[in-house]
Amino acid sequence: MLATPTASGKSLVYQLPVLDAARRGSTALLLFPTKALAEDQLASLHAHAERAGLADLTASMVRYDGDTPRDARRGLREAARVMVTNPDMLHLGVLPFHASWASFLASLEVIVIDELHAYRGVLGSHVGNVLRRLLRIAALYGAEPRIVAASATIANPGELFTALTGREAAVTVADDAPQAPREVIFWEPPTRPGEDVRRRNPVAEAADLAVAFAREGVKSLFFCNSRRSAELLASYARARLGDEEATRVDAYRAGYDAAERRRIERAFANDEITVLAATSALELGVDVGGVDAVAMVGYPGSSMSFWQRAGRAGRGGERALALLVPGDDPLDDHFLTHPDALLDGSVEAAVADAHNEVIHAAHLPCAAREHPIEPGEAWLAPDVDLDAVVGLVRSGDRFAARNWFPHRHVALRGEAGGRVRLENAADGRSLGSVDVGRAVRELHEGAVHLHRGDAYLVVDLNLETRKATLLPHIEDWFTSIRGETRIEVLDAGGRGDEPLAHALGLPAGLRVGRVRVVDAIHGYVRKRYRTGAILEERALDLPESSYDTQAIWFELQDVASAGVVTPDRFPSAMHALEHTMIGLLPAFVLCERADVGGVSYPLHPELGMPALFIYDGVPGGVGYAAAGAHQVDRWLAATLDRLRSCPCKTGCPRCVLSPKCGNGNQYLDKEAAALLGDAMQARLEVRQVSRVTA
Repeated sequence: MLATPTASGKSLVYQLPVLDAARRGSTALLLFPTKALAEDQLASLHAHAERAGLADLTASMVRYDGDTPRDARRGLREAARVMVTNPDMLHLGVLPFHASWASFLASLEVIVIDELHAYRGVLGSHVGNVLRRLLRIAALYGAEPRIVAASATIANPGELFTALTGREAAVTVADDAPQAPREVIFWEPPTRPGEDVRRRNPVAEAADLAVAFAREGVKSLFFCNSRRSAELLASYARARLGDEEATRVDAYRAGYDAAERRRIERAFANDEITVLAATSALELGVDVGGVDAVAMVGYPGSSMSFWQRAGRAGRGGERALALLVPGDDPLDDHFLTHPDALLDGSVEAAVADAHNEVIHAAHLPCAAREHPIEPGEAWLAPDVDLDAVVGLVRSGDRFAARNWFPHRHVALRGEAGGRVRLENAADGRSLGSVDVGRAVRELHEGAVHLHRGDAYLVVDLNLETRKATLLPHIEDWFTSIRGETRIEVLDAGGRGDEPLAHALGLPAGLRVGRVRVVDAIHGYVRKRYRTGAILEERALDLPESSYDTQAIWFELQDVASAGVVTPDRFPSAMHALEHTMIGLLPAFVLCERADVGGVSYPLHPELGMPALFIYDGVPGGVGYAAAGAHQVDRWLAATLDRLRSCPCKTGCPRCVLSPKCGNGNQYLDKEAAALLGDAMQARLEVRQVSRVTA
């Protein structure tokens, strides 16, 4: 297990044993989280083989993933000694058909897992099951492969390795690689004209920087936290450049066709593109040539990702620049006002749970389809009841899969239900694809979709044919959905004043348990691009969706009764406090803001009291909210600091406004939220004193 910074030589450490295994007639399997990285590393392997006088091996080094033409797959299976793929293809295209890979699996000597830190949270929980299934099938063919894993610097590389593979690892974290001088700049956008607090849109500010970099020939990556932001940045920059200059700016994100991704990668590596606005699809180790500067448009969600992205600049040993353009967001402002918290070099621990009850149960029918399961197999969760797992059927002392191909119902990246093709109705051109869940939320009729910097209006979404029809859109507005979420308590864990919770260190009034989250989308709004001003709101008639997950919640009956916040302001205080706490959770737990959600109730129908919920935003949950509960003192202190240090008077995106708010950030009371937080903190301090006394 290698966990060292970018450009420290991790790739060479696993490439050499892979080449050696292939030279001796054994096989090797390399897993990469993105297709771009897989393509890059395959080219690197070919180059190493040729330099080592092993050019005859290059024909047996193959990339096998969703972009591989079906008519070429059989030939690749027969030729492969070294296979480069991703967990998705391993899950859907290799393990279900392992008999076709029998020779490869029987000779499997090395498994490489690159960018291990990418497999955390829900994706990590899925990948942990896929890897255990791989090792199970390899053992069926008599193989006992070694595992070599590489990761960016994280706090717990050995723990994550074990969580994903079930094995212990020898961990190397030392880094003696030479590093070029790097300057880190926090570039705060100016306030908007006529305003004292709200800053200029960070995408528009970054677009100005992109224009300057393009004109000066500064090869740069502009990392954006969403596909929309990457597309907008490229569009804004190109609009301000001349025709010839504009060709040197482009966007890169998931959802593009394979040929389009390869073209952009080559153009950037060959210096035909100077400025590339990208999502995390280009964050993970792809060698795109020497980069002078990296700009991050908004804090990337974790200090690990911050340093991973910053490390993309200066690979040639030259002086490099890492630049952070903070957004109007509590987390961004937290680090803007507390830079040492980011620059001291500390990183977070990654979380993955292969035995998550929902995810593990979903993989069991897949494993049973690959080979019948026997009770007590070492990779199974210790408390799993195979008789109760949906999709399994007992056959004597073993369990088989009820369906012939259960794999299609398990989406590692949350894309269950297939993908929707996007088509430009004006010329029939493909505009890529998205998963069904995203299509329901973002491709409803009347929605605006961005592709390669151009805007399109959705005129039809047909989920039966998996097709969305769009037309070019020239208006200066975009769309955002409106909805509401409700919480049903399924299994309340220990209360703060109960023995179990006391042993866990939970404060009074804080509970941890399982809940059901029910989401309802009831409409969307049209907003101006640059100002965010709402133009109009329209209704939508979409079905509700729900899932069970993990949550923490604060029971606030005693705080409400104390009268620190008047009853008429109490609901708005809870709502504002919930927003700020969610915005700051990623400062303490390795997650992203989109990974968690929250709902506040002036009177929860089941609990019969005021309650503020924060929950994992994925089925089954992975422990984000619970991890926050064990740091609630630091978390709450940072929340109060943000509420009081933000210079706005009534609330802004840097403290209480949330881009995820389903009701458009209505009913928020910043001042009352601080008073409510004070009361909760006082209750926490009393609890801590009583614990010390005890």
